[in-house]
Amino acid sequence: MIGQHKSTLNTPCLVIDKDKLVQNINDMQAFALKHHKSVRPHAKTHKCTEIAKLQRQQGAIGICVTKVSEALVLAEHGITGILITSPVVTDSKLNMLSKVCQLAPDTMVVCDSFANAEELNQLALNHLKQNMNVIVDIDAGIGRTGVSFEHAVALARHIHELSHLNLKGIQCYAGHFQHITDYNKRQEASSLLLKKTGEIKAQIEAQTGLKNLIQTGSGTGTYAIDCNIQSVTEIQPGSYTVMDKEYFDIESINSFLPAMTLLSTVISANHDTHVTVDAGLKALYKDPTKPQIISHDNLYYDWDYFGDEHGKVTGKVLPKLGDVIEMVVPHCDPTINLFDQFYITENDIVTDIWSINLRGKSQ
Repeated sequence: MIGQHKSTLNTPCLVIDKDKLVQNINDMQAFALKHHKSVRPHAKTHKCTEIAKLQRQQGAIGICVTKVSEALVLAEHGITGILITSPVVTDSKLNMLSKVCQLAPDTMVVCDSFANAEELNQLALNHLKQNMNVIVDIDAGIGRTGVSFEHAVALARHIHELSHLNLKGIQCYAGHFQHITDYNKRQEASSLLLKKTGEIKAQIEAQTGLKNLIQTGSGTGTYAIDCNIQSVTEIQPGSYTVMDKEYFDIESINSFLPAMTLLSTVISANHDTHVTVDAGLKALYKDPTKPQIISHDNLYYDWDYFGDEHGKVTGKVLPKLGDVIEMVVPHCDPTINLFDQFYITENDIVTDIWSINLRGKSQ
């Protein structure tokens, strides 16, 4: 496969233009550096240790993951600066966390409850040779994870007082703000929330005597806004690496390039109204936003009850049997999780194959 033109690949498959990927990574890094912020990008998007290593090489201070099983794969591949952005509970996951911390001792994990803080302290006491690094997770208003603003300072003080935990800072990630299409509304919402979060950080520092605590969060939709908040120390965007149609439709986010595309082949062309391609629900995560076909003009993809394996393409001039359709996916994160590998290209020629080796790590 190395040396092939991407159009000859077996489809459906995911292709990454390496030059565009590197440019996206460098552009985010340069923007953050200009605003005196650090980048700890989120690997939940690409789920690939090769991309995580590239991000670290280009200046990222670490890598975020949602699940402890993802963190373990990163640690096994020598990646440090890991932040687990979702609470880790249950014995099996805590045991996995101890393995991560042994491989990557600077790993940090979020905590949003007094009970979980006690669990983490016992884990560090019984299984680690050092204290565990903990970030207080604050509920940004989604109601998903995170302690309330009302109780965040008390939780932080409790973590600081526990014998085997190091309080490193706070996290407030507003996922529900990332796709607000109007820039002014998105700016107002994120700025208000993160300034309020910064006030919590200041209270924690005053009451614990700690200095220079981390304030982390942010995403591809709000990174440019959040970098202007003084209390924010780092951002954790994910989708900017490869981009998707959802983010391209959002005002001010379209400066990043469509580094990743999906290739699909026309496998049936028996109708005047449409053709059928080999990418259905099992290859292309269904989202209210539809894919954008970029290989042909005025063609449109729809799942349209075509089933798990097939998609429907319509347009005035239909492609022919065997034609390859290239499209920007609607939502990159869950689509990537459907595949085992990326085909890496330069000038449309396959130069490498990178394993999506965090795929399926949902524990």
